[in-house]
Amino acid sequence: MTSHIKSARAYGLYENFSLEQTFTPGVNILYGQVFLEGPAGAGKTTAAVQRLLRLLKDGTPGGSILVLVPQRTLAAPYSTALRRSRLRAGGLPSIQTAGGLARRMVELFWPLAARPSGFADPDRPLTFLTLETAQYHMARLVRPLLDDGYFESLTIDRNRLYSQIIDNLNKAAVVGFPHGEIGKRLDTAWNGEPAQNRVYKDAQHCANLFREHCLAHNLLDFSLQVEVFWHHLWPLPICRDYLIQTYRHLLVDNVEEDTPFAHDLLRDLLPAVESALLIYDQDAGYRQFLGAAPPSAYALRDLCDETVVFAESLVTAPELQTLTSYLAAVLDQPASQPAVDIPPPGRAPGAAIQARPTLLSTDA
Repeated sequence: MTSHIKSARAYGLYENFSLEQTFTPGVNILYGQVFLEGPAGAGKTTAAVQRLLRLLKDGTPGGSILVLVPQRTLAAPYSTALRRSRLRAGGLPSIQTAGGLARRMVELFWPLAARPSGFADPDRPLTFLTLETAQYHMARLVRPLLDDGYFESLTIDRNRLYSQIIDNLNKAAVVGFPHGEIGKRLDTAWNGEPAQNRVYKDAQHCANLFREHCLAHNLLDFSLQVEVFWHHLWPLPICRDYLIQTYRHLLVDNVEEDTPFAHDLLRDLLPAVESALLIYDQDAGYRQFLGAAPPSAYALRDLCDETVVFAESLVTAPELQTLTSYLAAVLDQPASQPAVDIPPPGRAPGAAIQARPTLLSTDA
């Protein structure tokens, strides 16, 4: 695997949108398996959009392209580009989240997964739950328990409590541990008053009740969709072959904001696809409290043929870059942007202080 540092301007992203230049002979960001990283505003998503349009222009069937994003709002640049483009080769590319992809596969292969997953009536159709409908069913189960003294030490709003239990189930699914360990893990992480341990036991009991309720009535919340797909469908050759044969080209944006579940799926897909572009934002990783795992995202770099770094931000003012470098030096943290030689107030230009220059971090 080779690695290069260059700016988006070197690719001509803002000069007639041409991506023909390469770092080395035979290497082009348009093709192959590329891990593209850089700070916010460096042109990474623009490069991915242009790669998508070029694939379509070159005759790649749209249905063979999968654009994977951690949340639907991040798909806007790709959806907008496709709406404005007249390129239509074999249908439209599929723009999905990892959870949405799991839902589609569960819906398609439901007869193969229903019985092994433990559903009480596998011959009945399934019902997918949204966040709102999941909270409705959770409330029906938990409300009587609250009247019996569950969570009596908490002053949290009831709707917030329901969503927290659901969130714990979702995190367990995407991180990869059984939902029956939620209470134990919360208890292990807590180092305060022992009385708090009962709250975790109550949360575990409610999570168990909800899961039993879903299995009894063929209800699939997000956590069950992920678990059914990953544990009961993905190991099946028919399911794995279908996904690999359908999507031959991958575009993955903001991979650092996605979960270990998504990264494990990509780890299986990358060796099998014809081309892939993975985008890693060095300034992001804010969704860790929702299960995002930047370290496992960065480890995917080793599976790509080429690592490309867009080192220059095209939207951040030089003054702000310098301020970032100063703050990074004070906090002893690596800065994603090199310092710009700008004199601070009260200093002559020749006496400017140069903040610590930092190269792009490779140990994220």
